[in-house]
Amino acid sequence: MKTTVNSLRMLLGCAVLATISWGIPTHALAASCGKTPYASGPHALVVPAHPSAGIELSSGQTAPNNDNEFHRRSIVGLWHAVYTSGGMTAFESFETWNADGNEFEAADVQLGVVCQGTWVKTAPGTVRLFHVGWNFDPTGVTLIGYFTEIQADTVSADGKTYNGTFEIQNFDLSGNHLQGQDQSGTIHATRFTVP
Repeated sequence: MKTTVNSLRMLLGCAVLATISWGIPTHALAASCGKTPYASGPHALVVPAHPSAGIELSSGQTAPNNDNEFHRRSIVGLWHAVYTSGGMTAFESFETWNADGNEFEAADVQLGVVCQGTWVKTAPGTVRLFHVGWNFDPTGVTLIGYFTEIQADTVSADGKTYNGTFEIQNFDLSGNHLQGQDQSGTIHATRFTVP
């Protein structure tokens, strides 16, 4: 009986989420992490990143871990990343690096922007990321291509920040490189910790 009730709750929850998502305009679900020529931004964080707002940038405390050196130099965790190109902020994101080598990012470029990647450790505290995402037309409705991004990032000795570089290349749906639409720059990220 308990299993049936739990299954019913899960099914009902999925139905509610599906119903809610049907009410969201398609363009609101458009995703593209790469800054396209028509995307607006940069945007201020919707939720202020200070303790009184319930979200806190790294306070210097780290989660308990038997291997403190690994934790301090590990990129695994949740970060607030600021991408800079040409001396200006290109976009900001919340980025999650997982211990299994996968990465997930939600950027402020456009509503619903999410993209993903895979990473490897290249040296102590240093990683290389391969990241992909979709590009849409200015309406945010029609898929027009995709982008790839390569990052090289190094976590600080105290594990509170990382710095790196990024290179984004854009392609049409046939895989043709869109010359003149590439973007590169630097990244500075600050680790989120549990308040």
